[in-house]
This record gives sequence, C-alpha cells and structure tokens, in this order.
Amino acid sequence: MYIIEINPIDNTTLSIWDDVNLTAIPPDTANRHFQQVLDAIIEQGSDCFEGDIPADLQAAADAKQGNN
Repeated sequence: MYIIEINPIDNTTLSIWDDVNLTAIPPDTANRHFQQVLDAIIEQGSDCFEGDIPADLQAAADAKQGNN
C-alpha cells in the first residue's frame, strides 16, 4: 500500500511511501519505482492507496495508460 505526502501549499505530491518495501519514492517519471506506482494506480485504482489518489498522480497514470 502507498501513502502519499502532500505539499500543503500547492496540493501536489511530495513523496510516496511504500509501506511494503519501506521506501520513499519521489514523484519523478524517470524513477522506476514511481513507474511501479503508476502501474498500481492503473491496475488497482484507489485500492493501492491509503486515502484518495492525488490529482497529479492520477493524471500521470492516465497519461501513462494512454501511451501504452
């Protein structure tokens, strides 16, 4: 499951915590772990997150899904 840290100023994703692998994942499309987060959003939707999926992450997942 992923837990999102949100920037309170602009409501964007600061980092994503993977509580299975105990790692912090930066929201960077060049990061392979971030790509795994996007894949999880595409495959599982909000079931892979604690709380709602932030709009910026959902938009990135939608863009990735559109590119496949």
